[in-house]
Amino acid sequence: MDNILTVFDSEGARSKHRSDYNRFKKSINALAKNGIELKYVDCGTAADVTGGGEAQDIVKTEGFDSLPIAEYNGVAIAMGEYISDQDLADFLNVPDGVLSVDRSKPPALNELGPSCSCGSGGTVPK
Repeated sequence: MDNILTVFDSEGARSKHRSDYNRFKKSINALAKNGIELKYVDCGTAADVTGGGEAQDIVKTEGFDSLPIAEYNGVAIAMGEYISDQDLADFLNVPDGVLSVDRSKPPALNELGPSCSCGSGGTVPK
């Protein structure tokens, strides 16, 4: 499964959270310059919130004014505010120095590479 971060947004949300939107816009531009993409959906109505994840359920129960919503693999990780740079850095494994913050979580185990045999010739002492 691809690790997909989707942000559902609306004109009303951008107006309501103008300064935070400006910060978020700078962040997604910085990500794009570094080849890191997220899915951005500009919604005109509640029907535009699709995908079957939690964002769709939230909009159905809480209303269209609950936007913006950031969803990672179908799970809402930010609602009613734009996703923070820290969450962007951590969820998207953004290299340090791209955003206003560095990653706070270590890389996933599958990103670490092989373990070191530390001069044991590849054998593990018993």
